[in-house]
Amino acid sequence: MMDIKQQVIDRFNELLDTDLKNLNKMAQFHEQLQLEKRQIEESLTMASTEAPSKIKAAVANVELIKTDIENSIEMSEKLQQSITESLQRDNKTKSIKAIINNLEELERGLSYLSLIKSIDTISNDIESAMSSGNDKTMINSFSNLVEINCQLESSSCQNLVNFVRETLHFWHNHLKDKFSKEYMDVLKNLKWPFCGDNLSTLASPNSDALNKFKILTEYLLQLQLPQETDKSSMKSNSLADFLPVSLPIHLLVHPLRQRFIYHFSGNKQTNRRDKPEWYFTQILSWIRDHESWIEKNVQPVLNSSEFSYINAKVEFMRALVKLAVEKLQTDLPIVQYDDALFAHLVDEALAFERDLRENLFYPPNQPATVSVLTQAQSFVKWINMEKKYATEKMDAILSAPSSWERITVANVEDMKVTECAESFLTLLTTMNERYSHLPQPGHRLQFLELQLELIDDWRVRLLQLLHQSCEDPLHSLIPSILNSVNYVLNVLMEWGVTVHFLQLHYFKKQCEAADQATDLGLDFLEDSAEESGTVFDDAVALLKRLEKELLEEISDSVALEVKARSRPYRTDKWFTMQNDKEVASLSVTPRGCVMFEELASRLHVMNEVLSLPLFNQAWRNVASQLDQYLFEGVVLENQFNAGGSIQLKYDITRNLFPLFGLYTNKPESYFPLLRESCLLLNMLLGSVMLLMEVLEGDNEEAAKEVLADVGVFSLPPSSALLVLKARTDVAMQ
Repeated sequence: MMDIKQQVIDRFNELLDTDLKNLNKMAQFHEQLQLEKRQIEESLTMASTEAPSKIKAAVANVELIKTDIENSIEMSEKLQQSITESLQRDNKTKSIKAIINNLEELERGLSYLSLIKSIDTISNDIESAMSSGNDKTMINSFSNLVEINCQLESSSCQNLVNFVRETLHFWHNHLKDKFSKEYMDVLKNLKWPFCGDNLSTLASPNSDALNKFKILTEYLLQLQLPQETDKSSMKSNSLADFLPVSLPIHLLVHPLRQRFIYHFSGNKQTNRRDKPEWYFTQILSWIRDHESWIEKNVQPVLNSSEFSYINAKVEFMRALVKLAVEKLQTDLPIVQYDDALFAHLVDEALAFERDLRENLFYPPNQPATVSVLTQAQSFVKWINMEKKYATEKMDAILSAPSSWERITVANVEDMKVTECAESFLTLLTTMNERYSHLPQPGHRLQFLELQLELIDDWRVRLLQLLHQSCEDPLHSLIPSILNSVNYVLNVLMEWGVTVHFLQLHYFKKQCEAADQATDLGLDFLEDSAEESGTVFDDAVALLKRLEKELLEEISDSVALEVKARSRPYRTDKWFTMQNDKEVASLSVTPRGCVMFEELASRLHVMNEVLSLPLFNQAWRNVASQLDQYLFEGVVLENQFNAGGSIQLKYDITRNLFPLFGLYTNKPESYFPLLRESCLLLNMLLGSVMLLMEVLEGDNEEAAKEVLADVGVFSLPPSSALLVLKARTDVAMQ
């Protein structure tokens, strides 16, 4: 009650403050209180009518909540009971699992001990078999030991793995020594290796020793440890990739290896660095002498066992090739400072590899001497030597007295091949043979670049020789050089489409595309490197341009000489010549004899000095020039009476055409202007007048049709009209 009173006092103090003059606000305050009172009364009246329904809804809501709570409590009790039961079951499972783990551990221990006992039993069996001389039991027991070792490779029991491995190697060494000794004794009985006097034993081998040899070969195969064999093919040709050969092949090669070391090491007279062909030849001889015996007596044993994937001949060859490669690798660092010795060693090593691959069919995926030559330092020295000797050889070729003499080459009699061209191509061919067996495309591409450089150098040297020549082209070096260029570029075009050079072209474009993509910061796409053409396209283009220039020079010189002799013929009095009816018989115009004689002589010389393809191009060029020149200088510059027209036709058809008829069946087709001019000059006057009416009209298409009707196809209407106007009978109309 005091709180309410205090609230009233505070309300009055807030309204009136300390100023008594504010008492006039009391009336307003009273009215406000009356308003609030009425609002409260109205609110209470409304509440008294709505309260029962709201209270009922609230009670119903409370009842629903109570029901949910009871259901939740019941579910939680059930869940608690289920969890308790599960925990009780888990406790039982843990106890069972512990028992199972103990059992598994005991079983592993038992297996561990059992395995040790098995290994010990196998060792005892091998030892007993060795004492009793039972070889087959020894091998079978050892095979069981190998199988156990393979099964334990992934085991985490390192002590057990080490124990098995040590046991395996212990027996392997003992059995290997035992059977290797027996094997070598059998080989002695067979007179192996078959060298010198022993070659005769190949025809009549000791059958007992041979049977024993096959049995021991099978035993030795079984003795091989898993890591000593490899079923995968070699993918690298470096020296380190000489895979170990099977044990029987190793023992077969052993006496040959001893002989090789004896003869080609130390101070022996056969160990000469200037004669590498001696040891290369020896290796090839041993392969040839023994390969058939290996295939006949060793390979069947391999085929009948689990080692059928082994090729005995290839392994035998690889083991012997390794001897040559080791020797080569030893000699190269010494001879590389002597250019002559180095070049000779490289030549012999390449010849050895070529003989291996092509004649003895040594697989391309097996390493050989090239693997040593392509090592960085040796390869740089090799390619520099190739360039040096190729340049020296080219100097000798071009400076030889017989350089431009013709030689006979099979199937190219019409090419007039020179010694220079053939020697240069032989130089390139020899280089091809040397690097074609290189396994890496990058190495082959470097040799290809050297070849392209030599081709361009050869072309430049020919240009230098041409600049020194000031003689008449037909009687200078130009025809010989032209023949040489033509022959070389034709051979290069043939080479370009061979498999060898097409592969190099593909690799070259791949490298160029990759470099370009790298420079631009783009991803290299293999399809972007695909491009048609050959590796010799640029070289052939330059040689063709040189060929064209020289051919034009010869053709122009011939045409120029003929033109120089044609002045009397061009200025002859064609308008006063006698008609064919006024003379007994027609003959060549006297003033044209010199020109035709010069032309015949020049064509004959061209035919003698140029190859047939070049000559065919040259005389066509001459014919084209003469056709244009005589048309302009004779037909268009003169007036022709009937006798002159007939005489010109006789000179052209019975003298000019036959000169070229020696080289083609239709010479007239190469002189269209002269042929058609003779046709127009010898037409009947009436036909000429009708033709001229059409030609002097404005319809060019009609003029062409009329000319075609009379057999004129090359002369345009304007030129045909000039020819017709050159007739004196037309001029008088």
